[in-house]
Amino acid sequence: MKDISVKQLPSSSKEKDIWPYQNKYPDKELSLHESEFLLRKDLPLITVITPSFNQGAFIEQTIRSVLLQNYPRVEYFVMDGGSTDNTKSVLEKYSPWITEWKSENDKGQSDAINKGFAKSTGDVVAWINADDIYRPNAFLLVAKAMIDNPSAGLFYGDWSEINSEGIEQNTFSPKIPSVLNLLFAVKSYVAQPALFFRRTALEEVGFVDENLHMVMDFELLLRLLSKYEPAQVNKILASYRVHPDTKTNTMDLLAWQEREIVFRRSLSSNTIHPDAHNYKSEIMSVFFRRAAYEHFCSLRVLEGLRSICLSLFHNPVQVLDLRLWAKFFSSS
Repeated sequence: MKDISVKQLPSSSKEKDIWPYQNKYPDKELSLHESEFLLRKDLPLITVITPSFNQGAFIEQTIRSVLLQNYPRVEYFVMDGGSTDNTKSVLEKYSPWITEWKSENDKGQSDAINKGFAKSTGDVVAWINADDIYRPNAFLLVAKAMIDNPSAGLFYGDWSEINSEGIEQNTFSPKIPSVLNLLFAVKSYVAQPALFFRRTALEEVGFVDENLHMVMDFELLLRLLSKYEPAQVNKILASYRVHPDTKTNTMDLLAWQEREIVFRRSLSSNTIHPDAHNYKSEIMSVFFRRAAYEHFCSLRVLEGLRSICLSLFHNPVQVLDLRLWAKFFSSS
C-alpha cells in the first residue's frame, strides 16, 4: 500500500477537521530520523484485519485511520459479518484501497478475525475493531519496535479513549504486561487496538479462540506472554471508542463468564507460565472477588453471591481481613 493522502480518498458525509478525516494532528509530522527509517529496504509488512458487523456509523473512520498511515508496506483485510446497515456501501467506496474485503455471514467476531489471520502474509499482524482508530504513524512506530527488538513476540503502546464524535477523552500508558500481572489485574490493561503481534509468534501459539466472543484478546495475550517478551512503544498507537453500544449488561455478564473459563483453563494448563501455578489460589480468589464487585454493581445479586463464596473457597483466610471487606462493600 503506497502512501495515501487525504485528497486521494473519497470525501465523507461526516467530514470533520480532525483525524482521520484530515491529516491534522500534533504528532503527525515525521522527524528526519523517521523519514529515513521509511526508506529502509527491510521494512516489515504489516497486516491489519478489521472484523465488522453493523458499525456503519464508525467504520469509515477506522478504514481511513489505516489507509492514512504514513507507512508503505501494509495489507488490509475487512471481514464483515453480513451487516444490514450502510457498512457495505462504505466498503465499496474504499474498495480500491483495501487489499480484500468480504461481507458474509460468520460465526462472530473471533471467526472473522481468524479468517483475516489466515489470509495475512505480514511480518506483523493486528486487528482493529470497526469503531476504533489508529493514531498517525502507529505502523511506523511498531515497525521500528519490531526491528529494534528481534526477540519480542508482541508490541504494545499507549492508547486513548474517544467518544462517539471522535473527541479524545482520556489517555492511558500501561505497565509492562506479564502473565502474573494480567491474571492479578483480572482484566487486560493493554487496549486491544494498541496490540500488534509478530507473525511467527502468533503462528506458534495459535489464533484467537473462536469459542470466546468478549475476552479473546485477553486469552491470546496470556498465551503469547507465556512464551514471548513484549516490546513497548512509548507513544499512543490507537484510540478506543466508548459509546452506548460498546457495553450492555448482557455483554458484561458474558464477559465475566468467559473470563472464568479462561482463568480456570489457563491455571490448569501446562503451557501457562510456571509462576502462575504457584499463586493459583490467590489468583482465583482475587478473580472471584473482583467478579463479585462487578456483579453487585450491575445488580446481578445471585452471581455476586456465588462469586463471594468462590473467592472465600479459594482463600478462606481473607474472611478475617476486615479492611479488605470494608473496602469491598464501600466500593460496591
